[in-house]
Amino acid sequence: MEKNVTYELKQKMQAGEKIFGHTVGPGNDPIETVKAFKDCGYDFIMMENEHSLVGKETVYEYIRAARRMAIPILMRPEENDANFRCYLDGGVNGLMLPQVDTVEEVVGAVDRAYFPPIGQRGYGLGLSPYLLDFQSPAEVPLLELTDYVNNNTVLFPQTESLACIRNLPRILRMEGVTGTIVGSNDLALDIGGIQPKALMPEITASEPVEERLAQVAALCRDAGKVAGVGGLPISRLAAWAKRGFQLFMLGYVLDGNLEILRTRIEEMKSLMG
Repeated sequence: MEKNVTYELKQKMQAGEKIFGHTVGPGNDPIETVKAFKDCGYDFIMMENEHSLVGKETVYEYIRAARRMAIPILMRPEENDANFRCYLDGGVNGLMLPQVDTVEEVVGAVDRAYFPPIGQRGYGLGLSPYLLDFQSPAEVPLLELTDYVNNNTVLFPQTESLACIRNLPRILRMEGVTGTIVGSNDLALDIGGIQPKALMPEITASEPVEERLAQVAALCRDAGKVAGVGGLPISRLAAWAKRGFQLFMLGYVLDGNLEILRTRIEEMKSLMG
């Protein structure tokens, strides 16, 4: 059982490296899916619980497989509040929080995701062996364990609205906030002005959306935090890799369509050069 896998991911991001993930929905075998992620060279797995039906016991199987194969496993939870706590205590390494608009929402998330001195996370050590990578709470000092969990936790409030962008300078300055991931489709809907017959790829490539994406990239650069984006065609993601974005969500795995993992990451890296 490798240790500090998510901490190593954080170090890669701090060094400015590009990282790639894919969202996992229902209908997939956990072991086969995690192995495919690992074999294809992804940096992390993102469980999708906001928009899809993946049960808690199934998530636990993904956690188990991800630990064995040494790849971080993150989650987009159903809500941006305390509903995600059991997943973190089960061994999920971090969160992509949906529908975040205010500083107060992020403060609450930091409190629930991190132990002191960063947050006020409740004690749940020992309920899952994967949270501590099989370190024993009876044999390792408590503060070493809480530091270990904090070091191996990431938190990405999503930017999906103009309200969030207005608050993003303060959000990004918070300790415990790793960066932000733009939900391009929700952001486009919030910006508005969509023509009745417009398709999503042309909407997310429109000037108003691109202006906001560039703004988010600049805010993250100024704060020294990670700028992530998803919900765009691979060609657009590759273009934003040259304009300040660092973390990329390449699509969805549903009902066993694992072949998409290799084709998407190969296309992305090819276009990035």
